[in-house]
Amino acid sequence: MGRQRAIDTGLRKVASMALASLRSPTLHAALTTCVLAMGSASAIAFEQRFTYRINMAPYGDIGVYNSAVDKVGETRTITTEAHVKVSLLGITVYRQDISRVERQVGNKLVYFHGITVENGNSFELDGRVEGDHFRLTAPSGSVNVPTTIRTSDPWSAGFSKGDNIIFMTDTGAVTRVVTTGGEQTSVAIDGALLRVHRYQVDTADGRERYQVWIDDYQIPVMFSRVDSDGTVTFTLTK
Repeated sequence: MGRQRAIDTGLRKVASMALASLRSPTLHAALTTCVLAMGSASAIAFEQRFTYRINMAPYGDIGVYNSAVDKVGETRTITTEAHVKVSLLGITVYRQDISRVERQVGNKLVYFHGITVENGNSFELDGRVEGDHFRLTAPSGSVNVPTTIRTSDPWSAGFSKGDNIIFMTDTGAVTRVVTTGGEQTSVAIDGALLRVHRYQVDTADGRERYQVWIDDYQIPVMFSRVDSDGTVTFTLTK
């Protein structure tokens, strides 16, 4: 037992050194690999961290959107934090802070928890698979939806074209969307021309439109949301 603990400790140290040596300041963020040793069994885990700047005309840059994607086998956990502040003449007229955790197994959403604070008002949303349905719980109550549901998060785009059901991560509203596109194109980000696939997601009522540009590594390098308030664009910076 003592020898096994020593081996496990050694593996963890090697993994820690590997993580440090693999860090890279490239546009696609750092892709790190570590070994998780548990007795005689081992698994490969991948961790990616991304930072996006948020821009909205005519206000310019209004915040930062951070995502961490951790994958172990078929399970992927996406942790998101964002901070938005819009000011006019030095006075803050709008503020939003979000904190969310989403878990997928394969391409299936199995868990979600999010807190959105908008101008001081907090909204909490919880969701999880229960048997043959996905249960969404908000302050106003709970609703059961199909287990095929997706979130409005950009990491859910591009998996299946056609009709889909999603819920808005900031309000919990469930809506049908149509996903089209997927064609290969290119987009310029900070002077670099990237090869990407472009997807468009339109809500059934036509009130909102999303565009997502995904690179060959399935990373959203840019995404935007268009509604009656204007266009908000998120661009990957590191």
